[in-house]
Amino acid sequence: MRLGNFKGKYFPSEMFHEANAQRDGIITRQQEPSFQPSCADEWVISGPHFYVGNPLSKTARTLCKEKSDYEVIDLESIPSDYLPRAVYRPGDENGDLTAFYDAIPEWPKPQKPIRTDSGWQPGFWLVADDEVAAYEALLGEPLKRYGIETSRPGARTARQFGFFSRWEGDVEGAVRWLKHNGLERNAQAFTRSFSDVRLEQAAPSDEQQKYLPKPLTAYSRFMVRDMCQPSNERTLMGALMPVGATAINTARVLTMLDKHALIAFSGFCTSVVADFYIKLKGRGHIHNSDLASLIMPVKPEICDALVARTLALQCLSKQFDDFYEGIELTSSRSHMLHSVFDGTNFTIELRPRLRNDMQRRLAQIEIDVLCALELDLTEEELIQIYSVQFPVMKAYEEADEYDSRGQRLPNTSRKDAGGKGLRDARANHDGISPLTVSWEIDNGNQTVTRTFYPPFRHVDRIEDYRTAYRVFAERLGIEINEEEVA
Repeated sequence: MRLGNFKGKYFPSEMFHEANAQRDGIITRQQEPSFQPSCADEWVISGPHFYVGNPLSKTARTLCKEKSDYEVIDLESIPSDYLPRAVYRPGDENGDLTAFYDAIPEWPKPQKPIRTDSGWQPGFWLVADDEVAAYEALLGEPLKRYGIETSRPGARTARQFGFFSRWEGDVEGAVRWLKHNGLERNAQAFTRSFSDVRLEQAAPSDEQQKYLPKPLTAYSRFMVRDMCQPSNERTLMGALMPVGATAINTARVLTMLDKHALIAFSGFCTSVVADFYIKLKGRGHIHNSDLASLIMPVKPEICDALVARTLALQCLSKQFDDFYEGIELTSSRSHMLHSVFDGTNFTIELRPRLRNDMQRRLAQIEIDVLCALELDLTEEELIQIYSVQFPVMKAYEEADEYDSRGQRLPNTSRKDAGGKGLRDARANHDGISPLTVSWEIDNGNQTVTRTFYPPFRHVDRIEDYRTAYRVFAERLGIEINEEEVA
């Protein structure tokens, strides 16, 4: 099953075209200084802000003129309400938000009832405040309207809809007549023009409520970088996108009616398995058709394990709390919600937030393995994909070291800030005592001081893949062909 098989249940969008949106007063570039959003509704996301499985990867420098003017976010030091700086802010140069709000898409599109062979297919249709009385005159009863509160994050432009189960004749013409000529539907002039009009309303079921049109910003979403380079460390770079936030077209945005499915798909997209598929296409951009061709995880035990880890990895501040709302895990295999490596409990009621480098690395390894098992790949096939198709990632992993508290040491292979300073400090270090290093970021506006605790050790991703694969296979009751592994 691929994402494209769920047509009508997901919606991809580029949101704001970077150049056109500035021209039209939808957003304004602010680079001296860069813009600090006070809430997610003010955060206009650019490509550098996020990376694979990390929606808070980088923040704009105070002076941000180039695409390289971003600093890596230290996840362990940020507050619970953290938002990164950005180079764009909502509205025109005078702060007028009219064009900004007008540019926010609404999904699903309003739909009048449709007559089918089996009867009427109901739908939501917009009813403005000044039309309510006219609709009630047509219905012969009070109108029930549906919509979300405009005070909620991302819902400033939310509208109100009726849910109609029958729609015959020129209903909109009848509404206009009643608005302008009085509300007496038995008037001779009205009857002469609209005698064939029939309108009925109904109460939507929980499933039908999912099709209530809402601003795109009111949804929990997933985003991927539009531009990619198959020869880089990663090609498919995606993360969860919080309610309220918007983005320029360097990020391709996706939402779904089913939030559980969205989170599972997001987790799958962070795996090397999904990345491998995109790498093979050899393109420089991610298209909607590329996303549509990716696998949608469907195995219940794997989906729940994937969702739990994805939430822990990516819901890094309170702006992401909406992703937990309404999520239920149905699998009976509760042991699938515990880490193979360190026992971390990913039960969603606990809402764990993984900010530690080593914990994040291990959770992502588990996601890679879960996605391989979803596709019935063998242990060796997963390892071959990693070893052959991800040479840059493999080289980084081999250079990486972690301290006893799970912090990754900055290194020169990744061109990390502080990498050279730490390398020089280690030249005369005893290898036993804590090692404190400082370096400047943000063009000298800030100083970072970090302490690392020996012993320092390298990691082995291939061995970790083997461990996770065998443990998950055992938990899922999957037999491993030992001869194939050997």
